[in-house]
Amino acid sequence: MNAANAHSLLTIADIAQRTGLEESLLRFYESEHPDDLPAKVLRGDALLFPEEAVEAFQRLHRRQDPKQAVQPADRPRYGRVIAVTSGKGGVGKTNIALNLAIAIQRLGKMCVVVDGDLGMANIHLLAGLSPRPGMMELIAAGARPSELISEGPDGIGVITGGSGIIALADSDQASRRKMIKALSEVERRADVIIVDTGAGMGRGVRDFLQAADEIIFVITPDITSLADAYGLLKGICQERDDDRRPIYSVVNMADTLQQAANVALRFSDCAHRFLNRTVKNIGYILKDATVGAATARRTPYSVFRPQARVSRQTHNLAVALLRQEMEELRVSSAFSRYLNILREEATP
Repeated sequence: MNAANAHSLLTIADIAQRTGLEESLLRFYESEHPDDLPAKVLRGDALLFPEEAVEAFQRLHRRQDPKQAVQPADRPRYGRVIAVTSGKGGVGKTNIALNLAIAIQRLGKMCVVVDGDLGMANIHLLAGLSPRPGMMELIAAGARPSELISEGPDGIGVITGGSGIIALADSDQASRRKMIKALSEVERRADVIIVDTGAGMGRGVRDFLQAADEIIFVITPDITSLADAYGLLKGICQERDDDRRPIYSVVNMADTLQQAANVALRFSDCAHRFLNRTVKNIGYILKDATVGAATARRTPYSVFRPQARVSRQTHNLAVALLRQEMEELRVSSAFSRYLNILREEATP
């Protein structure tokens, strides 16, 4: 390679400076439109963009603008509310929710992760954040929605749960309404809201599952994980028999790809056969010692080792989710819709 060609190779930071676009947005375009960009060039141990990538990224960005322009200026837009749940504890749900939020943020979407486990909140521990009042405590004190959000790893927003106060898990309907109303305001501030629900089928868990636009079930090859996840899905279907929201599965802690595929197929087959519901698998995460090492350091694994297998597979989950986006869900508030359901239930 001659000197002229070497100098024409650009990093993503170089392209951001040339185009005036955020690096996170450029990485999102790179993941979503690889065929519209020139191939990267290997230089040393780094993959760099050729000079023509500057114009290619600018063309991609210009193509996005008309889509945004068709939205009426006075129409509010709301973030996608995605609940991450499981039928039982110990399946890695919280770790996946946190690191999925980080992966989505890195792909150019502003993401907030909500610790929806009102009784045994622990997402702040995995995120390396200092303890602070939980969501219900702040709402009871009259905090503004923006005051619920702490800055987390890689710029994500984090809303902590109940700080271990068990009574909050069984809070009355009036308290839950306040919580849901506050979260509906947060929807205006984020592109994606990831809700890490508690395990099981408690009222607090079902509240978040009913509010969400989409639901991700985290399952493992363990037979009790499959059985409990199916039981929770059945309960959701019984509460709303007209429910046709997207439901996904993620297989965690699998030993092999074949095992992960078999587990996903068993879950989706049971959902289709007995509940007439479609469950789409959006990925898998194989066992990786990185998770335990990162947890011991109170650091998300995708920050601790971004190139680890588990981090790359979580990135793939984020890409798959963003490809599934349904624009029609963003013109109304998921939490407000559920708040209306609660009001109707309370009306004699």
